[in-house]
Amino acid sequence: MGRRKDTTPIRYGNHHGEIKFGHIHDDDVQSGVLFRAGADAGRHYMSMDSTGSPTRKGGTINRCPGTYQILSGEDVPKDIPGLYLEAESGDLVIRAPNGRIRIDAINIDMRASGSGGDNGVIVLDANEKVIVKAPTIDIDSKVSTKVFSEKTVEIIGKSILNIYGGLVDCADGASSVYPSKPSPKVGISLYDNERRLFN
Repeated sequence: MGRRKDTTPIRYGNHHGEIKFGHIHDDDVQSGVLFRAGADAGRHYMSMDSTGSPTRKGGTINRCPGTYQILSGEDVPKDIPGLYLEAESGDLVIRAPNGRIRIDAINIDMRASGSGGDNGVIVLDANEKVIVKAPTIDIDSKVSTKVFSEKTVEIIGKSILNIYGGLVDCADGASSVYPSKPSPKVGISLYDNERRLFN
């Protein structure tokens, strides 16, 4: 199959930059409109593509060798988005393979509202550490809360440590036959029947 041809291309520009209508890229994808600066070997452009794969057809590509900055919302009143990004279908991907992703705001809300057992999930996955710091940290779950470590779990309350439960089961490696029993001083009446049988 031969390369794509366009019989009505239009170009306006000079050595500083250009605007092209109907530009055909090296990979045979055609741009309806192409804006390109001329002093950086073609690395600074905006392409509004008309053909190509599902990721190219009807898509827009912005590329710049320097910093890409968006500043908006200077005159927007309170509670109105100053910058709004929405992907009506598909994923929204933000990557920084050689840097950090920093989010800085007065308040930050993260919400997953998908339906079904496989949706409505927030995943934090790090290959080294997950660090959470705040004067107050609240964890509230309606069904289940689990803390699991293949090595060590430490719970430290330097002032007061309160553990409450309708039924508390504590066991260690030595408790292979009978569960360990908390001290009555803790105020938890646990395994009353077992105490009567084995004490």
